[in-house]
Amino acid sequence: MRILFITASYLPTANGVTYHVSSTAEALRKLGHIVYILAPTFPGYKDLDKYVIRYPSLPNPFIKKYPLGIPFVPIEKIRKLKPDVIHAHHPLVVGQFASLISEKLNKPLFITAHTHYEQYLNYYFPHGYKITSKIIISDLQNLANNSQKIISPSINTKIRLNKHGIKNSVVINNGVESMFFIKPSKKPTIEPTIVYTGRLDRVKNPLKLITIAKEVKKKIPNFKLLIIGGGEKFKEMFDQTHKLHLEGNVIFLGEIDRSLLPEIYKSVHLFITPSMSEVMPISILEAMASGIPIIAFKKSGLEEIVIDRKTGFILEDNPKKIAGKIKNLFSNKTRLYKLSLNTHKYALNFSAENTAKKLVDIYKKV
Repeated sequence: MRILFITASYLPTANGVTYHVSSTAEALRKLGHIVYILAPTFPGYKDLDKYVIRYPSLPNPFIKKYPLGIPFVPIEKIRKLKPDVIHAHHPLVVGQFASLISEKLNKPLFITAHTHYEQYLNYYFPHGYKITSKIIISDLQNLANNSQKIISPSINTKIRLNKHGIKNSVVINNGVESMFFIKPSKKPTIEPTIVYTGRLDRVKNPLKLITIAKEVKKKIPNFKLLIIGGGEKFKEMFDQTHKLHLEGNVIFLGEIDRSLLPEIYKSVHLFITPSMSEVMPISILEAMASGIPIIAFKKSGLEEIVIDRKTGFILEDNPKKIAGKIKNLFSNKTRLYKLSLNTHKYALNFSAENTAKKLVDIYKKV
């Protein structure tokens, strides 16, 4: 089968959609399929993957690492690829372009709804939220009408789409690359280590990490919090760390090569995320595959993968109580190790190979 992925975000941009597209394409190729990736150009970046095709982009005045793609590729060039399936990973301009290609080539269209788009808009357009929300919902409805299936990475996403009148949604979870599936061993807790991996943007609520770290230090003076990633809140978080005298506890590793994460995770005991709006984050699934239990907030959308007291804990947004839970966990090494084993075992359901096989099944039905 020849599959064309169309995305507004791809390497070297670091985010969940990028990694999902990359790992899923690789998994599909291992199953014997040809996968092309249509993505925006990124200044100075050269693709090693011969199946990646770039369309023009403009500099993003707000976020430099997210170029604004202009999805224009001659239809004849795409026709020569002979795709059997068109699969878009974003709505709006990219989704409409994918819909156009689908119509011109008479090939089935699929869309993956990676994010609660209408909810995220509230962060960037707080004063025009109602209007922008209506626009995005209307766009998703139109795309759904033109597509065979809307892929929902989580049950919660499917429910949200259903409320907007989108009935042709099917749940296929995001997948994790094989390098992250490492059965956990017992780790010494002399230096309790917690990690956060992800964007440091306001939609992820990252400043809460520093507030929590302040409370954890009162109970575990020598703990470490590794913060992996970059974003608009980096400097503010860094400054707050120094203001609260947490330099010896909070370590900013910045954006690192993902191939280094499995090795880092071998010494980490817990993963914490303060985000209040998630779908099926790759970063959390990767940590779980490495046997790292997750601490997440209530009503964050993570209840599907963070099974309370089995793969982590769903807690109230209360730094003192969270610090208390962390203290209790590190006081019971046996319980912490058992939690790690359960987390790893549960994460085996979320391999990139499984995701690819489910996609192929959906494609073939069409």
